[in-house]
Amino acid sequence: MAITDPHAPVLVGVGEASGKSLKAASGEEWPSTVDLASAAVTAALADSGAAGKLAASIDCLLSIRLFHDSGLPHDFGSPDNHPDAVATASNLDPATLLYGDVGGQSPQKHINQLARQVHAGEHKAVVISSAENTGTVKRARRSGHALDWTQKSDRVMTDLRTDEDKILTAYEWRQGLISMPMSYGIVENARRARLGMDRDSYARDMAELWSAFSSVSETREHANFARSWTADELLAEDDGNYRLNDPYRRWMVAQDAVELGAAVIMTTAAHAAELGISEDKMIYLHSGADASVPLISEQADLSVSPAMESAFPKALELAQMRADALGPIDIYSCFPVAVSLAMDALGQPDRPLSSYTLTGGLSFFGGPGNSYSNHGIVALVQALRKDGSKPGMISANGGVINKESVGIYAAQPVAGGWSPDRIAEPVRIARPAHVKSDHFFNGEAVIKSYAMPYGKNSRGAASLWLEDENGLPAIGILADAPENTDLIGLQVTVTTQDNRNLAVLA
Repeated sequence: MAITDPHAPVLVGVGEASGKSLKAASGEEWPSTVDLASAAVTAALADSGAAGKLAASIDCLLSIRLFHDSGLPHDFGSPDNHPDAVATASNLDPATLLYGDVGGQSPQKHINQLARQVHAGEHKAVVISSAENTGTVKRARRSGHALDWTQKSDRVMTDLRTDEDKILTAYEWRQGLISMPMSYGIVENARRARLGMDRDSYARDMAELWSAFSSVSETREHANFARSWTADELLAEDDGNYRLNDPYRRWMVAQDAVELGAAVIMTTAAHAAELGISEDKMIYLHSGADASVPLISEQADLSVSPAMESAFPKALELAQMRADALGPIDIYSCFPVAVSLAMDALGQPDRPLSSYTLTGGLSFFGGPGNSYSNHGIVALVQALRKDGSKPGMISANGGVINKESVGIYAAQPVAGGWSPDRIAEPVRIARPAHVKSDHFFNGEAVIKSYAMPYGKNSRGAASLWLEDENGLPAIGILADAPENTDLIGLQVTVTTQDNRNLAVLA
């Protein structure tokens, strides 16, 4: 085999596992994250065609951070050193153990960073593993089944967690933004306002997009919620599709009750060839870019994604291509607006809605915490091996549209050779100078966007994105919002009390 770019970072093995696959294989009823991740690693090694030799050369394992260790713990615990637990269960002995950052951007973000290190010879072969078993946790809680997933370790790991951005701040919580559906809902309605659309028309657009995504879920072996939904079904109350808030119903949001594991193995083209891995297994990372912005209460315009608008064109520029040249794409799809903003940032290339996902997305494939895009990368590698005529792209999103990581991959090496500058330095977009942090005020304001939560027999206070009399953005809360009313553009009077911006309709 003639390798034209021996130091180029390549993905050579990918694998997935699920609760249903482990139950079929071994009868396992209560899979741990270590069970799921190690099964995926074993599958990825086998996928390479050189499992034994590749396993012996792996000197680095990165475990994507569990939700349990990202501020959302449960009673059943987790290993003290998750990378070590996965390595041991996978019969690997890497010298370097890494534990990933918080956020859905992290799988692609870490691959971008590790690609440089692999190219420089710092690592010979790297496993990026991931797993979530929130579905197992929920089943165990409901049934009263006792589980203990704690595990001691005496090995050293490097913790890559950063605390640059919390998911939500105390200021946002106090204004009712206490969940991802509420936070993304306010972004969704901000985009609707920018487009000048009424609620029904926009809901239909969301349903058409999610219907297209749902059809793809039926093509994935490990999808946890595979089903093809029509747009009308997604707009209706049937099949538990209750109203979560304005603007979302249950099946328009990420479903976290999953049992999923994924693994990706990266090395250099030369080392892969030495191991006897065939060239048609190798998928090349052509470029990568990362960008982040402040949290939603510190942004000037919630109807666009500055992080995407920075990372997408940069990754395309470094790969020397345009958006309309892309083949397979997987966009992080926790909520419709995450996809719609990505389509906006790409310039809305002429392609079917279903072509923006390779898995069916986080509603229908499943939303495994920080790990989803590891599954997207698995699916992209498989797609490019099947048809490598066009490059593919991964868009990985973290927080509330404030962290974005992009990777562009191809079945062919970079013409002229790969270099580390194909991975852009991360961009941190500063808070606009006129935007205040934790902005409290008394006076008049206009509602620029909102989200309103619904329970089974009631609805809660609306969370508002406001513009005050001085043109400054703020978050507030409206306790008596009228039902079935578009609040965008309405005037309110705001009074600060108990660290809340309390609004009443003017």
